[in-house]
Formats: sequence, C-alpha cells, structure tokens
Amino acid sequence: MYFNPMQTQNPREEGQCLHFQPADLVAMVEAHLRALEIPESDWEGRRFHWAGAIDSPPFNGLVMQCVRKQGDWALTKLDRRKDGVTSEEEGFRELDRV
Repeated sequence: MYFNPMQTQNPREEGQCLHFQPADLVAMVEAHLRALEIPESDWEGRRFHWAGAIDSPPFNGLVMQCVRKQGDWALTKLDRRKDGVTSEEEGFRELDRV
C-alpha cells in the first residue's frame, strides 16, 4: 500500500531546522496508524518507509525507514543521496512487518 508524500504543517518553532527528521517520520507513522484506528498494542514490528526530494546541498534526496521495537520507534535507515530518489522509492508506505 502506498501513500502520498508528506504534506503536513511545520511543527517546529521559528528558527529551528526545517529538514525532514526522524521525529517527523514517527509523527507521520503514528498519525497514519491512529487514522486507521490500529491500537498501539498492534504497532509492534510494523515498519515504514519515507523518501523524497530535499534541498540540503549537496544532497537532493532522503530515504528513511523505521520499525516499532519493544514499544519504541527505531530508525533503521537514513540515506542522504546526492542523486535524489527514484519515483519507485518516493513517498510514504508501510513495509512488510518483522
């Protein structure tokens, strides 16, 4: 299942970093799971992916993945790319559960 790229308001105070952060991925994941009314007790082992274009020279693309382990979210992939991301990678989606 694929989802639209992140289109949320910036939750940071003025002057703080505007780049997409691991905490942004976790917030997106939790909002998605809550919207589907999936109880927190069923989050364990769920994995998610987000990739998109970024403006952070020399990098033009970012790929992040996370998993729910022992009640916490763990970042499992952080890949900044000079050549950007492919259309197949772009966007937000749930990966196979571990």
